[in-house]
Amino acid sequence: MNTSSIVSRRMLGTMSTSTSAMAYPRILFQGSTRSRTLQPNRLFPGGGAGNHLTGLQRHHSAIATFHTSSPGRENVRTTTSADTTTTTTTKQENLEFLKTFEEVESSHEPRRRDDSGSDTDGQNGRIEYTVWRRRQTSDGDSEIATVRINNPTRANSLGSVLLNGLTNILSELASRRDLRLVEITGCPPPPRWSTESTSDGSSGGSGGGGGGVPKFCAGADLREMYSLTTPLEARRFITSVRDACQALRDMPVPTLAKVDGATLGAGLELAASCDFRVATRRSAFAMPEVKVGIPSVVQARLLANIVGWQRTRELVYLGRTVDGSTAARWGLVDRLTETPEDLDDACLEMARTMVENGPRAMRSQKRLIRLWEEQPLQAGVDAGVTEFADMWTEDGGEEVKKYMGRVLIRKNKGSEKR
Repeated sequence: MNTSSIVSRRMLGTMSTSTSAMAYPRILFQGSTRSRTLQPNRLFPGGGAGNHLTGLQRHHSAIATFHTSSPGRENVRTTTSADTTTTTTTKQENLEFLKTFEEVESSHEPRRRDDSGSDTDGQNGRIEYTVWRRRQTSDGDSEIATVRINNPTRANSLGSVLLNGLTNILSELASRRDLRLVEITGCPPPPRWSTESTSDGSSGGSGGGGGGVPKFCAGADLREMYSLTTPLEARRFITSVRDACQALRDMPVPTLAKVDGATLGAGLELAASCDFRVATRRSAFAMPEVKVGIPSVVQARLLANIVGWQRTRELVYLGRTVDGSTAARWGLVDRLTETPEDLDDACLEMARTMVENGPRAMRSQKRLIRLWEEQPLQAGVDAGVTEFADMWTEDGGEEVKKYMGRVLIRKNKGSEKR
C-alpha cells in the first residue's frame, strides 16, 4: 500500500459518518510495532458510525438489557431514552475509557502475496484483527482485541481459507498475557451494494442510505460446499467450521459477538460460541441448513444450552428466522439496541465493566464457566475450591488484596458518612 493511499484512508476514517464500510477504513500494519492514540470511533468498529463524540451531543436511543433466568422464561429490563442522565453518563464514561487505549498491533489472515510481492489476500475476503492496549494503570497493562470478518460482497460468508485464518488469529490472540476481552464482528456492506446474489445463496439487498443490508456473517460459503465431492473433503470443510468456533470457546478471556444484521448458519454458531451476544433490533438469526440439504452440526449444539431444546428444534427443523427482538426474548441476545451507534455504546459499556475487574479473577471465572457447562454438578462445585485457592498461589494473593481492598475502603468511607 503506498503512502498516499494510507493518507486518503485515514482522511476517510476521520471525515465519514456513514454506516458503510468506508466509515471503518482498516489501516493494517502487518508486523509493525507502531502505535497511535485511540480515536473514539476506532475501538469497536463494524456496527455503525461509532462516532462517540457526536453521540454525546444527541439523545441516546433505547437499549434493552435482557436477562433470561431459564430457557422459555423472560425477565426483561429496559433502559429507555427518557433516562437521559444515565445514558449521557454512560457515554461520557465510555469516551474516557476509550481515551486510555492505543493501537499496538493490526494484521489479517490469510497473508498471501503474488509473484510481484503485491498483497492479494483482500480479493476474496480476509479476517482482520486489531489489538488495543491500555498502559500505566494501577492494574497493569490491559488489551482488548477486535476481530472482523471482512468479506462484505459475499455477505461475510466463510470459506475454508477464511475459517482457517480465523482459527489462526484466535489462537494467536489467546496466547497474549494481557488480553482481557475479544470482540468479533462483521464488515458492513459497501456503498450501493446491489441486490446481486452472494455466495451464501442469499440476496445482498439494498438498505437505507445506499449502505446495503448488513450481515454479521451469512454462514459457510455455499459455493465451496457445493464443490465438495467426497466424504473426506466434507469432513475437512466442516472441521474448519468446528475449529474456528472452538477457538472462540477456548479463548481464556470473555468473548463478545457484536451483531448488526443477518447471522446465519455458521455465523450463528460463531455467535453462540461467544460469552455474550449484543445485537441491533434489525438483526436476524437462523439455522437454514436443512433448506440446502445438510443438517445443522458442530457448535449448533450450543443453541440448546442457550435457548432450550424446543426452540433449538424450531431453528434447526424449520429453518426459522427470528428477529432481534425475538432472539432477545429467547435469551439468544444478551443486549438489544435500536441503532448501530447504540450497539457501539452497549459493547463499550460491557467491555469497560469487564476490563475494570481483576484480570486473574476473570480468567479463573472463564475456566469455571466452561467447566460448569460441561461437567457434572459436583465436579463443578469441587473445581471452584481449587480455583479459589489458586488466587493466592501465583502472587501471594496480591490481586485479591488490591481489588478487595478497594471495596473495603469504599465501605469504610460509607460508614464514616453515616
